[in-house]
Amino acid sequence: MYQVKHLFRLPVRLYSSLPPKFNPWQDYRAYLDQVKTYINRLNPYVELDLRSAALNWDYILNDENSQTIAENIKQRKENEYADIEQIHALHHDVQALFHRIEEKKLDPIQGEDQIKLKIQDLYNHALRIPNNTHPDVPIGNQEQARVVRLVGKKPETSGNSQTIDQIGQELNLMQLENMGHVSFRGAYALFGDFARLERALMYYTFEKLTKNGFKLVSVPDIIHRGIIESCGFPTKGKRSQVYQLDYGEEFGRYCLAGTSEMPIAGLLKHNTFRKDELPLKLAACSRCYRAELPGGKGEGNLYRVHEFNKVEMFAVTTDDDDVSQEMHNEIVRLESSMFEELGLHFRVLDMPSEELGLSAHRKYDIETWMPAKGFYGEISSASNCTDFQSRRLHIKYIDDNGDERFVHTLNGTAMAIPRMLTAIIESNWKPDIGQVQIPVPLRAFMGNREFISKTSATPRTQWIKFLS
Repeated sequence: MYQVKHLFRLPVRLYSSLPPKFNPWQDYRAYLDQVKTYINRLNPYVELDLRSAALNWDYILNDENSQTIAENIKQRKENEYADIEQIHALHHDVQALFHRIEEKKLDPIQGEDQIKLKIQDLYNHALRIPNNTHPDVPIGNQEQARVVRLVGKKPETSGNSQTIDQIGQELNLMQLENMGHVSFRGAYALFGDFARLERALMYYTFEKLTKNGFKLVSVPDIIHRGIIESCGFPTKGKRSQVYQLDYGEEFGRYCLAGTSEMPIAGLLKHNTFRKDELPLKLAACSRCYRAELPGGKGEGNLYRVHEFNKVEMFAVTTDDDDVSQEMHNEIVRLESSMFEELGLHFRVLDMPSEELGLSAHRKYDIETWMPAKGFYGEISSASNCTDFQSRRLHIKYIDDNGDERFVHTLNGTAMAIPRMLTAIIESNWKPDIGQVQIPVPLRAFMGNREFISKTSATPRTQWIKFLS
């Protein structure tokens, strides 16, 4: 005979006779449902009304998968953040606590408190596990990136090619000096046709994206940290590039978005789509904020900045790997077609495992040749995140059998403005006439003019010493 007690509102059998010796592997699934039920009741972001992440616990907590997961963590350079052995140890501790309660060796109330703490710790550790890696992804650091495609030819330039910083100063269209007295370090200001060229790149991109089935959305730049973390970006710690508001308890929960991928994903949380509504293709232009580290003098002032405008693509597909991979290819083709039309020489890279971050299953970067700098600089990135984000944000679709399944999410940079300005201006600078030739596709947005010329002096920020 046995009595029934309720732990987490689930029946747990307390045997009057001594049960068989506990074997963690044989008992692997004995309490998994109870663990998942408790995790489902967690409310990590109360004010956000975001349920706990629906991770694939059947896969994560299966000892047979631990070696595969550990190897993926190691390849992704996330080993200092995630430890599958510790996660399994916590799970076995939970099972042992259940058994001690059943054997009447532990008070049920005291045991439940201990189990809750262990499961909470297990959940927090499991959130750090990176997405699995596509089998064709190169293993290693950035030097292992595989060149998929080369487009165009390097522009012929002399050895003393001018940088965008120099060109902007010469044409009186950009200010870099004394900007620290107005804004944060690394800030810049554009004037006249440089500011107009920035807008031209946006409008050109909008036109291209809408013709290819993307719907434009306008999203907020201040978003809850839970959305950012659910997208796979840490908001705290030494590797975080996120600017977090720090004004009282309420504002401290919010951050400045590093890309519109974050708020777009947040707008879709807790949504369930019909299969015929997919793929969903969205695009947004937003201000992006990132705590970038200086990359060296050779990069120039507009290459690595703390805030900039960017047009981002975001797609939602079914969880069919072939379908999301084709969407990934479509995003890269669209990026490539725009950059080729703008006359840039660039290469498409299949990025290696250490460059994928937490969320990406596979990532393609596009690097263009920057003549004055003499290197290929990244101007675009496209990632297939499969169900990493959708499990954390509960974005689903209904399949042909009427079952709810987690979607795959993808994102891609359509136009990162400062780096595109750098590439276009440096590639089209005509030193003999002191003008920048405007790429043909952008002229319609620039008053149908062919060149950008020097303008009259623009306002300059100056430091003034006040005497007492």
